[in-house]
Amino acid sequence: MVLAKVDGSVDTMLRNEYRISAYPTLVMLDKSGMEVDRIVGYMPADSFLMTLRNYRNGIGTLPDLLNRAKSDGSRPLAFEIGEKYKYRGENEQATGWFDKVIAGGDPRDSLSGESRMAEADMELRARDYPEALTAFEKIATDFQGTLFSEQAEVWKAVVYQRKGDTASAINAYEDFIKRYPQSEDVEYAQKQIAKLKGEDSTKK
Repeated sequence: MVLAKVDGSVDTMLRNEYRISAYPTLVMLDKSGMEVDRIVGYMPADSFLMTLRNYRNGIGTLPDLLNRAKSDGSRPLAFEIGEKYKYRGENEQATGWFDKVIAGGDPRDSLSGESRMAEADMELRARDYPEALTAFEKIATDFQGTLFSEQAEVWKAVVYQRKGDTASAINAYEDFIKRYPQSEDVEYAQKQIAKLKGEDSTKK
């Protein structure tokens, strides 16, 4: 294997060609330049190297998972496939697999919650802010009393922030802090409020 590092903020054509929506992202290509699979986010060194070796051998790749799905209709596998499509920017295919997860079990269990959050995140990454906001609002309502509701509430603030609605973003972050004062995301929300108000969060 030959490793090459690319700055996505500079080489935007390559970033767009491979639909990179999060950093870091490693895309493994074959000799013809076709994608084998990808790793999104940080991973411990041992796991990272093992994943690369597995991908090189066709283990755990999207084609491998799709082949397994022919005889394995489990929801965890369907979710894993949905995640593969999501990070490739193939939202329609991803949604199909996430919907299978939701339809195949308890609509309020963890896999359904993860699938609903993934679908809302896809809308956000696609910059369809109205749809993203609606999706997170529904999650907050449908999963009241769970961690998914809490996460959806803070992501609603993120949606407002991404779309440039500063006042609504500040209000949403402040409301989140009031409703979930013990949340591990409170510090993040406070920093975003300071940033949106043009304050120095390090002084607090």
